[in-house]
Amino acid sequence: MERDNSAGKSLEPPLKMVMIIANEGLMDFITEAFRVLGIRGYTRIDNVKGEGSIMGEPHLGTHIWPGINLMFIVVANATTARALLDEVRKIDQKEGEPGIRAFLFNVEAIA
Repeated sequence: MERDNSAGKSLEPPLKMVMIIANEGLMDFITEAFRVLGIRGYTRIDNVKGEGSIMGEPHLGTHIWPGINLMFIVVANATTARALLDEVRKIDQKEGEPGIRAFLFNVEAIA
């Protein structure tokens, strides 16, 4: 599949920030979604620990609560952000546990 770079070139308002928190085992699925959508710019934060508010067990990286999450932050135009949320839903439906969540924020570029 040919890469669509239009998402990375078009940071026209309104801008959205998608924050994805997922089990580290889902990293390849997430980065593949970025590739398919032409998302080149993102921030990845490793070793994210926490507990979901709905269900699931804590991921604290300890022998009692093993597992670690990671977080991705993507700023994109509204169309690309919505497409990314659709891809996250597909990953969640296909993989179920170990879990993935995404949050959408309005964002304003200042520099």
